[in-house]
Amino acid sequence: MRFPSPISASTAKAWLSDGQELALLDVREAGEFASGHPLFAASLPFGVLEAKLPVLVPSTACRIVFMDDGYSQRAERAAEIARGLGYQDVFFLDGGATGWQRSGLSLFEGVFVPSKAFGELVEQAFSVPHVSPEELNRWQREGRRLVLLDGRPPEEHHRMNIPGSICLPNGDLAYRASAIIPDPEIPVVVHCAGRTRSIIGAQILRDLGFPNPVFALENGTQGWTLAGLDLERGSDRAVEAVPDEECRATMRARARTLGEAWQVPFVDVATVNAWLSDGLRTTYVFDVRSDTEFRSHHIEGATHAPGGQLIQSTDHWVAVRRARIVLADDTGLRAVVVARYLKMMGLDCHVLAAAEDAWGDIVSPRPLCPAMPDLPRAPVPLPRDAIVLDVRPSIAYRSAHISGAQWVLRHQLGERLNHVDKTALVVLCADDSDVLGLVASDLRANGFCNLTELSGTAASWREAGLEVVSTPEQPSDAQALDFVFFTHDRHSGNLEAARRYLSWETGLVSRLDAAEHLELSRCLSRRTKPFAIAQQNEKRLSNVG
Repeated sequence: MRFPSPISASTAKAWLSDGQELALLDVREAGEFASGHPLFAASLPFGVLEAKLPVLVPSTACRIVFMDDGYSQRAERAAEIARGLGYQDVFFLDGGATGWQRSGLSLFEGVFVPSKAFGELVEQAFSVPHVSPEELNRWQREGRRLVLLDGRPPEEHHRMNIPGSICLPNGDLAYRASAIIPDPEIPVVVHCAGRTRSIIGAQILRDLGFPNPVFALENGTQGWTLAGLDLERGSDRAVEAVPDEECRATMRARARTLGEAWQVPFVDVATVNAWLSDGLRTTYVFDVRSDTEFRSHHIEGATHAPGGQLIQSTDHWVAVRRARIVLADDTGLRAVVVARYLKMMGLDCHVLAAAEDAWGDIVSPRPLCPAMPDLPRAPVPLPRDAIVLDVRPSIAYRSAHISGAQWVLRHQLGERLNHVDKTALVVLCADDSDVLGLVASDLRANGFCNLTELSGTAASWREAGLEVVSTPEQPSDAQALDFVFFTHDRHSGNLEAARRYLSWETGLVSRLDAAEHLELSRCLSRRTKPFAIAQQNEKRLSNVG
């Protein structure tokens, strides 16, 4: 068997633009990834490698480059594991992130960077109108009629929102917006927490031909806070209207019209099945409907990727550059809208033409993830000589953990337990079954044979008589590699953190090199405006305010 080979940063950079499939996978922890990574790298922490790799990279023929910090050897280990799972074309980045930067290439802080930069490009390309927080607040104080929509998922809306807004995720705008915008004259404002989903949501409504004056709220909830205005918290307002069958039939026809205008191709079941059985090419099948709809029924083996979030965080689902993407929903309309934006990002995106009753004919193989070991329950009370390893997120450990427990990441197990008696009782505390199983597998492979699991929560541990403590500063920020500090404080009242974040977001486009800019914008130049009414909107905007 050929062992994985190192490649240089310049080679990996060239591969990103050579027209062939490539997955550049960063196996550092989430916080490390957010501290700086190549633009088109996808995050796949080593702690969940075997569980998530088959989902992110479903084709074992896909070319993969693993990267890490350049000295922890996680990338080499990941490449060897991938080879063991059957992946054939596997490499690791020589020097990791450090080597990438040393080669004169840029690392981008933050998360979902391609989608964030794309949002800024969309604003420029379409001249998306915006309204400032101060102006919107003035409209509200004057009692002006308007529709204020939050384009984020319900859980984000519930956490905090612009006062009076109604949750309608961007991916559902084509499906439900008509129920909340019946008046063609009333202004519509879309907000999110920052910029991207405000911009994309506003432009989707314009794409769909709503004659209303439509605005993106400048800088979202962060801009609202920076303007000295109070947010609302705990809102459960949402647009939940379900179109009747007559409306759904109209949507199906409209999906075809828009697909033709926007050059979004439709594919049938036979084509999708042929693609899924093609061992030399990657095909993703995403269901872009809401959580409730997906749970009710869906294509076997399809991945749930709510449409608005798929645009907002594309690299979370699509790790393979040049892969094929198939989107499905009940009428095709939501899928066409989402596909329009993914195609403008340069992705090869298609919409499933089949009705729901034909979804069962699609043979979408489930990813072949390794079996996870079953562990016996830990005895309570715990023996004094037990080794308690807490493999939950660092912030959960800080909040509450078993007294004497060590917090550890999977890749640190060897150095932490190098001198430990391998016959000792090891108690694992985890809240993620994938992490638990992979840590247990590593320990067994290294000779530890007496492994147990302590399930439950801090509250249940206390009820069982175990001593639970909190250590707000341990692990330290430097040790908490899994936590994304980059985005942490911007929603907690830290105005300087919000300013830094917004400055980062608006500055992304200027940091793109020529190849990166071309990758994200080449299809924006081929955009179309199928509705004459969309051109009329510009004239109407000056009449508002």
